[in-house]
Amino acid sequence: MAACSSGGSSSAGGGTTVSADALKAGPATGWPDAGMKVDPASLKCGLTSSQPTRGITDTSITVGGLGYLTSPTGSTIAGTEQGAKARLERANAEGGVNGRKINYIGTLDTGDDAARTAAQAKVLAQQKKVFAVVPLLTRDASYLDTFCNDKVPFFGWGTTAGYCNNTLGFGITGCLVGGGSGYTSSTYGLLIQAMFGGSAKGKSAALVGVDNDSARTGLQELASQVRAVGIRTVYTKNPFPATGVTDTTAVVNDLMTADKGHAPDVILHLLDFNSVVKLTSALNSAGYQGKQLNPVGYDPRLAGFKDLQKSYTVVQWEPGSDTSVPAVKQLADDFHKYAPDTSISLPAMSGYWAADMFITALKKVGRDLTVDKFLKVLNTNYSYSVPGALPETRWPINHNISAPCGSVVQLNGKVFDIIAKLFCGGLLKK
Repeated sequence: MAACSSGGSSSAGGGTTVSADALKAGPATGWPDAGMKVDPASLKCGLTSSQPTRGITDTSITVGGLGYLTSPTGSTIAGTEQGAKARLERANAEGGVNGRKINYIGTLDTGDDAARTAAQAKVLAQQKKVFAVVPLLTRDASYLDTFCNDKVPFFGWGTTAGYCNNTLGFGITGCLVGGGSGYTSSTYGLLIQAMFGGSAKGKSAALVGVDNDSARTGLQELASQVRAVGIRTVYTKNPFPATGVTDTTAVVNDLMTADKGHAPDVILHLLDFNSVVKLTSALNSAGYQGKQLNPVGYDPRLAGFKDLQKSYTVVQWEPGSDTSVPAVKQLADDFHKYAPDTSISLPAMSGYWAADMFITALKKVGRDLTVDKFLKVLNTNYSYSVPGALPETRWPINHNISAPCGSVVQLNGKVFDIIAKLFCGGLLKK
């Protein structure tokens, strides 16, 4: 992926200050941070618990998960629980962490409903008294008030605002829907460049999202990332209701003429899986010839799936098919042993990496474990990565922004071709 400037700094995307290093693909660790600093004291929720030994005994640490295992739209995060469980079971088989086994009580189902999410959060914190929530993957952030009040750290895929601007949420690739930090990144611009063979000069992009607060914030954030590398954004709207859509005609018509009467060069779908399939298929039927990029279309079970052929998927870590990477091979082996009936999908991988992030943090803290010590260590210049598999996150920076990293795959027949292996760009100061 080509650099967009040769040295020094420049300005792009409506005043964004751009570092040359941030506008080219680099390694998955050591990415440029543009001088971004975050003071833990400025974050919500704090570092001190009224129950510092909650969920801890001499021999065990109790954790539970939270996620939409069922949903009115039919689109769920199936596999997330099994992914986390596979990693936790390997840790226990190896003797536990610092002399303690992980007591995983399972993942509670939110039903993709905000009120139920809040209620289930109270069950975990106040009835089950878990030390931490692993994994957490919801479409709303109604869990946060409870976890903040009871100082319950949580780990997962940081797709909601609940992962942002507080001391408790640890997304495996950071806070994905942050805003107001004064920084953005070059990630999605570089991803689109990769889809065009390394150069997207003069290309146009449309971004389509779901109509909810997190998605609206995320859409604008990603639009700034696209503009930062000189790609024009000609459509940035959230026309899809959170409950799903049955008729995509109006959206397709808008998209096909979004670039001064013409279709844009690339369309970025920030939608749930069912909506991505509907819109991708409808655009193909309408004769759209450009490229389509989504964040949910990578799953071994989709090999040969007609409606997503030739579409691209952004993966925020190295795809699970790349077992040439030792850590990905270990993941595949763990799934084979502990979750043999689970497809290594994006949600399943997110659960696995969330559990790995949690286990790594426990090892760092050591045997003398309390909630307070755990939070202090993780919020004081702490970093986590998995070589070749999961990009570096830095804390507390990534409470406020995502890691500027990703990879791209394309579905061609029955194979997901890796268009760009895991790389990182850099943070950009607005």
